[in-house]
Amino acid sequence: MRLTRAGLRAHLLGELLPLWARHGLDRERGGFWNRLRPDRSPVPDGFKRLLVHTRQLYAFSRGVELGAGGWAAAAAGAALEFLTSHFWDARHGGWFATTDLEGRPLERNKELYGQAFAIFALAEHHRVAGNAAALRLSRATWALVREHLRDSKSGGFLEQAAEDWRPLEGPRRQNPHMHLFEALLALHAVAPNEGALEEAGALAQLAGARFSDASGALGELFAADWRPAPGAAGEIVEPGHGFEWFALLQRFAALGGGDEALALARRLFEFAERHGVDGDGGVFDQLDRAGRTREPGKRLWPQTERIKALALQGDLARLDAALAHCGARYVDAGGGWHEQLARDGRVVSEAQNATSVYHVVAALGEALRLEGSG
Repeated sequence: MRLTRAGLRAHLLGELLPLWARHGLDRERGGFWNRLRPDRSPVPDGFKRLLVHTRQLYAFSRGVELGAGGWAAAAAGAALEFLTSHFWDARHGGWFATTDLEGRPLERNKELYGQAFAIFALAEHHRVAGNAAALRLSRATWALVREHLRDSKSGGFLEQAAEDWRPLEGPRRQNPHMHLFEALLALHAVAPNEGALEEAGALAQLAGARFSDASGALGELFAADWRPAPGAAGEIVEPGHGFEWFALLQRFAALGGGDEALALARRLFEFAERHGVDGDGGVFDQLDRAGRTREPGKRLWPQTERIKALALQGDLARLDAALAHCGARYVDAGGGWHEQLARDGRVVSEAQNATSVYHVVAALGEALRLEGSG
């Protein structure tokens, strides 16, 4: 399909979000399915995910903000109800990672990545809907993360804890910290006295000092002391995360984050743009720290993160080209988005992931700010 700035609102509110409101909800047991087949039937995974419900809560709340009707508010409410009724740990606090289809907890460990998305989605829902209970839960989750997962020795946060918040050993990754950074910016917007902006500043410093190098290469996997993980794992760079950090650092700088944050944002963007974009305009899945292509496939989410970054830059020519590329390659006839393409453009993943709706809504929502430009 043809995807242009003038048609973004119609696509989001008339195609993508209605598709997930119609087919993504489990109308028998509540909550959202993880994935849909091409015929829009649910993939029988047998479990439900925290990440799906937090991200759909955000996506439909943002849809309401962009002008969707009561159907979007109802879908956001369905995500919130299942989230708070089944994923919240009433005994220890925090959020379970998965439940069975009925909502009984399966994976009971507390993951930083999932807690970050809960903070983010609940804060954003409060911002749009004024839901005081959502804000209380967002603040309570951040308090638990701050208390139990902070790494006072090496900086940042630990990524895994048991059900009762006992820390567990595991990998160190930049990605959960990036989403915690995103969550703290969202929390600051609705609770400016929570200290979230100062904590975000510490994460921005960690990103500049440890996650990335002077070239702008953004590592993914690290040892406990934040040195790159040994061997090939320490060389992995995902250009989509460079674009994603760029957008977040731009927002942080606008809140007073300073020139250092802007300089880091530029380095990350320039590395990702120089090395991570193929000749056809698609973003590769993985590079190494020298900028060589490591995984030439092209998942959906890096494409949307580049759209977001180009929109924030106000680069209308490249933004329009990126939108056209996604419209031609990723958007299907029914308004859904293909999850992954091979380098030659072949669709290699038939199922559509609920978690990807968050990426599309966030990116196209940013591009909508330029709706009447150019």
